[in-house]
Amino acid sequence: MKPFLLLFLLVSIAVNSQEFAKVDQLVLNYPKFSNVANLASKIKKDFSTDKDKARAAFIWLANNINYDLEEYYNPKQRTYSFKYRNEAEKLEKIQLAKDQIINTAFKTKKGVCEEYAQAFKKICDLLQIEAAVISGNVRNSASEIGIIKNTTNHAWNAVKIDHQWIFLDATWAAGFLRNNKWIKSYNNYFYNIPKENIFKTHLPKKSIWILRFGRITPKEFYNQPIYKEVFLDSKATLLNPKQGIISPDKENKIVLKFKNLNATTRIIYNFKGNRIAKKPLKTTTGKTTIITIPNAKRNTELNIFMNGTIAMQYKVH
Repeated sequence: MKPFLLLFLLVSIAVNSQEFAKVDQLVLNYPKFSNVANLASKIKKDFSTDKDKARAAFIWLANNINYDLEEYYNPKQRTYSFKYRNEAEKLEKIQLAKDQIINTAFKTKKGVCEEYAQAFKKICDLLQIEAAVISGNVRNSASEIGIIKNTTNHAWNAVKIDHQWIFLDATWAAGFLRNNKWIKSYNNYFYNIPKENIFKTHLPKKSIWILRFGRITPKEFYNQPIYKEVFLDSKATLLNPKQGIISPDKENKIVLKFKNLNATTRIIYNFKGNRIAKKPLKTTTGKTTIITIPNAKRNTELNIFMNGTIAMQYKVH
């Protein structure tokens, strides 16, 4: 599967990062294990709770497995052929195929989303923590707004901690793509993605995972703006427009309305193809901020930046 990677650099200073400071510090000093069982054994020895063990597995993978750009640009079709006599033997052979993927990732320290997700699930299995690999879809570009896809393009995980499922994405936490190069940069936002934000970036294929976290249809998912982590982690809320395809008004303006946008946040914008970003008109009344973009272009894409980092994208008709 080809994941769509975030194209920005920002280390999220989230509450759970502070919560796991001791876990993270210890795991960041772990060796570069070439065997998944050895890593699981080390985690089991060092930590007593499922909460800390799951975090340790995530931190190690996000900081030690590099994204495989060669596989991303030239994906090899993964097909496995085997015979089986019963369901138990079928599941066993499927797991052997997954283990082969994981073992290769640990030896080469490279992988795409499937490697990250399967490796996290395997570590949790070895530690007897309930976890799952989730297949589904993500978006990263305004060109994808409004286009519903019938095939999945990403894999991530859910893990049950203290009787509650949480979502996490080790691939997106590991770094990002810039100028066709992989930039290794840990991003804590993608550990325990806030429930209210999950469907702004991730759409599970299986309905059970949608029902566990809320309600959304594929049409609703693809018709949203493109939300980037810098906006989702800012605590600001988009009030309008919530549709990803917009048009300038009669005065050729685009108006965006936000709630709880930090007064010190620097907002700039540009349209696709424009190298120079501009400052919009910005007015704040109470907790509501209105951003007005004059002389808007049509049939293009609008990029909104927060403090110099791309935060949202729209299609403009």
